[in-house]
Amino acid sequence: MMITKQILIKGDVVAKTSRLALTLAFLLIALFVFSSAPARDIPLDKIAAVVNNDVVMLSEVLQTARKIKESGSTQLSDRELIKKVLEKMVLEKIQVQKAKEIGIKIDNVALNEAMRRIANQNKLNLEQFRVALKGEGLNYRDFRESIREKLYIDTLKKRQQGRKKKISENEIDSLIQAESLTLNKDVQYHLVDILFPAPNGISVKQFNLRFKQAQNLRKKLFSKSDKLSQVIIAKVGASKEDLGWKSSQSLSPVFLRTLSLMGEGELSNVIRDARGFHILKLIEQRGGKRKIVQQAQVRHILVSNKIPNAKLKATQIRNKILAGASFAKLARTNSADKGSAANGGDLGMTDPAAFVPPFANAVRTLPLNTLSQPIKTRFGWHLIEVLERKTTDQTREALKLQAQSLISEKNQSEEYKNWLQGLMDEAFIEYRL
Repeated sequence: MMITKQILIKGDVVAKTSRLALTLAFLLIALFVFSSAPARDIPLDKIAAVVNNDVVMLSEVLQTARKIKESGSTQLSDRELIKKVLEKMVLEKIQVQKAKEIGIKIDNVALNEAMRRIANQNKLNLEQFRVALKGEGLNYRDFRESIREKLYIDTLKKRQQGRKKKISENEIDSLIQAESLTLNKDVQYHLVDILFPAPNGISVKQFNLRFKQAQNLRKKLFSKSDKLSQVIIAKVGASKEDLGWKSSQSLSPVFLRTLSLMGEGELSNVIRDARGFHILKLIEQRGGKRKIVQQAQVRHILVSNKIPNAKLKATQIRNKILAGASFAKLARTNSADKGSAANGGDLGMTDPAAFVPPFANAVRTLPLNTLSQPIKTRFGWHLIEVLERKTTDQTREALKLQAQSLISEKNQSEEYKNWLQGLMDEAFIEYRL
């Protein structure tokens, strides 16, 4: 009790020291930190910061700063480094406190598993890892507790970021358009360009009128044949030109941004450049990084492993189907996969890679409209029938998933930073250096 009181008193004395004394104190700290003297030679310790009901000790700050300095990974001055390390430790204390407050527990079982993983990553067992830490001048028990704190912080972050914010289609499209020059590199497009002239210099009234006319033209083009479309286009004073194949590098950014969201056979929205209003039709595209997926429409009946003589039952159902019984009816009454059973066993058009290996292999190799023998997976015995196969271009869908992931990661990072700042604002923090 006396020791704690003495430290607190010394902390108060430092807080009241003159500016000159503080400067001298920092110089002494810097000399101390970056000397080669080992940490065990430190005769005294002080409180560097009070964080709610906990403290950050000066020795912890100095030891961490020394390690960073010795690693050569920083260009900061000694004083700046000490300040940065202290602020980081304060933030970590706040996060650990919050994790404990909301009921997160990191028991010794979880901690031991984490230590084993770290040792394995270094190709060591725990005892060898302990020796290696000692050789680096680190205390094994202190290192172990620092890992516990990191687990608290990681768990807190995952829990807080688990509250996903819905991402709008506009956000996804905007990111894809912003990255269109990169995403569409080496892509070639076969385009038809419908141009409604509206050169620069026309009045605002004329501009709005022609824009509205261009939008009306686009609506009409959806419902007319090519022959009639040509008549409609000419009637309103627009022109239609087959541009043939164009590389992405030869197209204007406004064209490229629009094309990045289009599929083959689609009409673009009305877009504007110096010549007027354009409606693009994407006939075909090639090159670039395409994601081509082989899909199959599959239906199945699953007999669960929990049923006695499951394989025999699957064989009996198969014989009924071969004798003329309805696959769909038998799926509804017998399949353990209740989701597909309601649809007569139909799994829809799916990439075979989505299935477990034995099932996927059957989907890839079975002749169309041929009932399989009972096939074993970890779920039980399956009767499988492939109704159709087709090749689809999933490039746009893949881009949207990638964009969604990037936006989600960015949103979560920003939200977590704001949440942490809120914790900092609410916390009692007193720096004593």
